[in-house]
Amino acid sequence: MKTIETKKTERAMKTKTNFRKAVLRSVAVVVSFVLVSITVSAQEFWKKVITYSSFNEIAVAMVETPKKESPANENTENAFWYAFDKAFDPALELEGWMTSENYFSTEFSIENEVEVPVALESWMLDESLFYTHEVQEEPLMLESWMTSADFWSM
Repeated sequence: MKTIETKKTERAMKTKTNFRKAVLRSVAVVVSFVLVSITVSAQEFWKKVITYSSFNEIAVAMVETPKKESPANENTENAFWYAFDKAFDPALELEGWMTSENYFSTEFSIENEVEVPVALESWMLDESLFYTHEVQEEPLMLESWMTSADFWSM
């Protein structure tokens, strides 16, 4: 027989479990609504991006070919690549700061640089600071993979 305390504990655990399930279901529903609304608004967003971007202009320019006739060959319909628009830059104008002497210095001072002579220091003469004996390296060996045609053939 179960005691009253264990029955209360079981009921409390069951209530907590049911509450957690209800909260998780509610959160799942809210997240689903948010994701659906983001997806729907994203469709409109990408439609606007494609419509009002230069990609749209490029796509239209690639599909639509102008009906210009080539002066060299009037029978060629696809000879529109030769027509370039001329671009002109506006004429350069002299501005006030360009003539102000505050921005530019007209006086130059040339000074000869004097180098300090190199001095011999005491640490330069201490042989214990330098590695002076020669290292004997092992001779290199030719291995089979180095000459294998299977390894080097492509």
